[in-house]
Amino acid sequence: MRYCSDVDTARPRTRVLITLLVFVLPMLLGNWALLVRYRADLRWESRQAASNTLGLMETMLAHAEQANDQALPFLGKPCTEAMPTLRSLVAMVPFVRSVNLSQGDSIYCTSQFGLREIPYVADAYSQGRLRLMEGNLVRRQHPLLSVRAASPRGAVLTVIDGDYLSFMLNFNHRAMPIMLRVGDSWLDEEGHFFAAEPPLASQDHVRLQAAGYSISIYAGYSSQPTLLGMWRHRDFGIWLLLGFCAGFAAIMWWLLGRPRSPTSELARALRAKEFVPYLQPLVESGSERIMGVEVLMRWQHPDVGLIRPDLFIPQAEACGLIVPMTSLIMGEVGLRLAAEQERLPDGFHVGFNISAAHCRDDSLLEDCRRFLAHFVPGKVTLVLELTERELLVADPHTLALFQALDELGVKLAMDDFGTGHSSLVYLQQFHVDYLKIDQSFIARIGTESLSEHIVDNVIDLGHRLGLALVAEGVETREQAEYLEGKVTYLQGYLFGRPVPVRQFCDEQLGREGLPATGVKEALLEPA
Repeated sequence: MRYCSDVDTARPRTRVLITLLVFVLPMLLGNWALLVRYRADLRWESRQAASNTLGLMETMLAHAEQANDQALPFLGKPCTEAMPTLRSLVAMVPFVRSVNLSQGDSIYCTSQFGLREIPYVADAYSQGRLRLMEGNLVRRQHPLLSVRAASPRGAVLTVIDGDYLSFMLNFNHRAMPIMLRVGDSWLDEEGHFFAAEPPLASQDHVRLQAAGYSISIYAGYSSQPTLLGMWRHRDFGIWLLLGFCAGFAAIMWWLLGRPRSPTSELARALRAKEFVPYLQPLVESGSERIMGVEVLMRWQHPDVGLIRPDLFIPQAEACGLIVPMTSLIMGEVGLRLAAEQERLPDGFHVGFNISAAHCRDDSLLEDCRRFLAHFVPGKVTLVLELTERELLVADPHTLALFQALDELGVKLAMDDFGTGHSSLVYLQQFHVDYLKIDQSFIARIGTESLSEHIVDNVIDLGHRLGLALVAEGVETREQAEYLEGKVTYLQGYLFGRPVPVRQFCDEQLGREGLPATGVKEALLEPA
């Protein structure tokens, strides 16, 4: 059997959830992509900053080497002879703070003080060429970079002031920290000297090594940048992503709210239990006392309102949903009437319309068992009304099912008798207990003698076959009087329109013992 099913996206909660997911998931993925890109950009910017800074440092070192080369010829000569050249180099060569001549383990001539003996340690120079110092005799807490050039006669030491170093480290004006490393000594962009490895070395950073020098530049960046930082640098991208996600979510909200195919809408309504039972009374011919009901299905749509069965039952039968829909109605009516069974007359007639598809489904027998289990034995008579919209084939399965239903006490009724080509075939093949005379014949009573003859013939046939008769569509007193004593039950607007179960229990069962015509005005509400 073919059933129609899909996800119920029209429910308000489901619709909101899907719309939120459509908004949140792309937003999260988009922000993650922006974050990954932002981190990549941070690393690229850090590398650029380190590269620019290293280039400036190499420029300073080149000037210092130039000063060393010009001072080397004066090694071993008297300081008075070298002083003019040393001071000229300090004045003319960029970034140079002082130029000094040394022999052995001491400096003997400086561009600042002239002849002066100052001890120094050659082994403190990284690779014998560079040394980052915390200060000197003139400025003890002022870092300096000394560039050494050695020869057999001694060494020239050119000093670059720490202010130049700090300026070069701050030249890129970036938020990331940048540090200079020479050997084991470090200098940050604020001019702070570190004799050991500072915390920056354990953070995410980019490191560039100078060619030919033991000097490195470290440019740090955050591997987990904050949303605030990303917002500052990627605000346009975030706004664009937000607008895209909001627009996509709005489109999804609109699409989910659009009318869908009748089949999917029926499946949605079934899951939402929007199909509700309405009861129309059956009255005893003559006394006109309520002795039963026919259960009719209505669709209580949340937007459209109450929908007539002829607008959805054929589609439900076509896609196989009529079976679970009927099971839903039987279960609800059983629960509602069971609570009122003390006020029901014995043998209370409860009729349900079933389709041929339900007769081919094993669930019908179980549905009937569950329905009867709500009541004490003999309190209700469960009647299944067969329609002719789908041809019912008398195969072994169907015959076995009807035999089991008969043993359970379930009765069969032929609905709309006389309007279909298979009515007489059904009477021959199945054990039918009731004939329901179609309202099209009842409506012509008193206006057309031919229709009255047809009704009389149907009544005569039912009596000959020993079947109970139900006249449908009784709307006038003339019709009721004509049928009085000829049929078992009367059903129609004269005695009450279909109403919700609760209304039927409150108004009809609350007036037990009164004829149905005494309360019909209370039930004359739109079906």
